[in-house]
Amino acid sequence: MPKPNITKGMNHRHPGQGGGDREFSPTIRSMEYRAEFRGGDRRVSFKPVGNRNGNKYRNKDWTNALKSHLEEEDIDMNLAGGSGKNFRKGGKKNRGGRRGSPAPIDGRQLMQGPTGWYRVSIPYGEKYDKSFLLKLLWDAIAPLPFVPIAWQSAGTTVIFYIDERKAAEKLLSLDRKVQLPNGFKLIVKVHPGTPNVDLSADLKEKIKVVMAKRYFAANKSLDLTKLHADPDLQDYFCALFKPIVFIAVLEIIEENIPDLEALCLNDNRLTVFGFLKKVSKRLPHVKILHLANNKIKDMMQLDAFIGLPIVDLLLDGNPLCDRFKNQNTYISEVRKRFPKCMKLDGIELSRPISFDITTEEASIPELQKTYLCDSNGESIVRHFLEQYFMIYDSKNRQPLLEAYHAQAMFSFTMSYPYGLGKEKNVAWLNWYQTESRNVLKVQDADRRCKLLKQGQLSVVSFLQDMPETKHDIYSFTVDLTLFTPQMICLTVSGMFKELKTSHKVPPTRHFFRTLVIVPAGSGFCIANEQYHITNATPDQAREAFKTPSLPTPASGTAAPPSTPEASPVIHSVASPVPLDNVAKQEMVNQIALKTGMNIEWSIKCLEGTDWDFMRACAAFDSLHSQGAVPPEAFVK
Repeated sequence: MPKPNITKGMNHRHPGQGGGDREFSPTIRSMEYRAEFRGGDRRVSFKPVGNRNGNKYRNKDWTNALKSHLEEEDIDMNLAGGSGKNFRKGGKKNRGGRRGSPAPIDGRQLMQGPTGWYRVSIPYGEKYDKSFLLKLLWDAIAPLPFVPIAWQSAGTTVIFYIDERKAAEKLLSLDRKVQLPNGFKLIVKVHPGTPNVDLSADLKEKIKVVMAKRYFAANKSLDLTKLHADPDLQDYFCALFKPIVFIAVLEIIEENIPDLEALCLNDNRLTVFGFLKKVSKRLPHVKILHLANNKIKDMMQLDAFIGLPIVDLLLDGNPLCDRFKNQNTYISEVRKRFPKCMKLDGIELSRPISFDITTEEASIPELQKTYLCDSNGESIVRHFLEQYFMIYDSKNRQPLLEAYHAQAMFSFTMSYPYGLGKEKNVAWLNWYQTESRNVLKVQDADRRCKLLKQGQLSVVSFLQDMPETKHDIYSFTVDLTLFTPQMICLTVSGMFKELKTSHKVPPTRHFFRTLVIVPAGSGFCIANEQYHITNATPDQAREAFKTPSLPTPASGTAAPPSTPEASPVIHSVASPVPLDNVAKQEMVNQIALKTGMNIEWSIKCLEGTDWDFMRACAAFDSLHSQGAVPPEAFVK
């Protein structure tokens, strides 16, 4: 029976080598390899290598080796083997009696790169079948398995990649120790290295097919363990630690399995995830994430997955696990990122301390424009603020003397919004900056005391000097936090425009005022105030001073809202200051602008509500919704 021809061109000789033709009949047996295995450490030592010039160390080769270790490019790390140079002194013959061939050197060290991948080169390996070479190598290092990745040819040299250090060391030790059928020794070069990834449309389609094979629809899980070793991808270098491959996998998941709940990424030599963006939006339903036996060194790398509803996380086998001496600290760091995690590295965790309420009960309350700790204070606060800001926006603020207590205290501060500082296109706050009493910046005690306004005259004098303003009452947010017969505490914030400034367009500012109000005679006055001003943000400025749209007035002949019955009149609260003609005229203009009524009917509306602006607006809205406002009220 003729012997099977395993080799290509078996009679060819290696250049520069002798020897005759020989026949080889290998014994074929079944081959299996495990997808997972663990390597061990190898004890090595450094030994000087002489050269034909008699130097003790080959500095040039050592420099090249170090450069390859740092950059992890495809540079030959076999300093002595397979380089085509004679490192023996005097050019003596080697064991085969031939000059010019490299001599085997035992005890060579295999340097380790950052990714843990190794490039295996076999010169003249293209002369042999792939199955023949693989069987030769598998038999030589058995029982250690290895998976050849991205098998390719460069001239007559065969190149492939492996990801196991112990297997790489064993392959390196085979250099010139394995007999080939033609009598020559097999040359094996091993050094750290990974090829560039060319993610073509064909490769992406193959990845999609492999992912479909590894997806389990029953539990909505995807197992990508050691993806590069999948038999359908071994001809490519499809390693998940390459950002281009990982991003492609995420895109496939997002497009084809958006309801994925479990993702296994074990044994992929993953290191960093800083290149990932919006993972929580791409994988919104992933509850189980396994990242075991990778090369993640820092817990901060997991920040890329923040936002995922993780309940089961596996990190065992990563260097970051060795950084935590205390188990509680480890769990705490994980739950900072994944507060719902209940299983870590296969161990059930105790439930986190939280409020004993259901999800429905934990919903955030609806946003409220105004908060009132006591509904009885609504009319008082409304009446007080309405009259205060009516006077404040007038040209004469002296009537505010009656709105402040004789011993009132007033403090003012300013700041720029975060991220919107003193830029060219921002309205500066220079006038306010000189009077700002920010205790974090004003360290001098005398200066702090001087900036604190004390007494009604000092307070109103300061307010009179401030720039003229026009407030947007529809932007106000009022919170009544304390209401007792002895004291009222409230905060009010909103927008105003600064008038008569050097700016072409009046700047829009935001204010926040905290008021402590106490009874005074038949009314109320301010005993303490903190006033803060800043620039409005672009969004706030766009929404400010937008007059609410009013519906088209319906026809009708009902009586105008000039009677007390239109809205309840406050009899129990006296105004802190009487309204002068200027303040009343300003109020008339505002109600006319808001309602669309003419001046005559605007005056009737205010008189019917005792010049209470807020109540007048409420009365108009109520009557207008009923069609009770006559058409002549809108004739101008």
